[in-house]
Amino acid sequence: MPVKAREFDRVLTTKGFTSLSQNGHKYFYLWDLDGKQTLVRTRRSSHGNLKDISDDIISAMYKQLHFASKADFMKFFECTVSHQEYVSCLKMKGII
Repeated sequence: MPVKAREFDRVLTTKGFTSLSQNGHKYFYLWDLDGKQTLVRTRRSSHGNLKDISDDIISAMYKQLHFASKADFMKFFECTVSHQEYVSCLKMKGII
């Protein structure tokens, strides 16, 4: 199921990510609970009138964000997983 690009941006920024636009792409960087930038990041193209993010791009993004499955990413996207829970999970996996 495609995801609206604007909604994707909103969800990530409310979940502790900051965005930076550069060279036709939007980069999203995760900040931990202590206010430090982590190495967890993803990007999406902002060329043209892309209103939806396709399933194949979502598949690449969930791997970049260290989710075990696309379903886990969609739970995060649908706000059933908080920023704190996500950061805790990344710490348990030894990613941050």
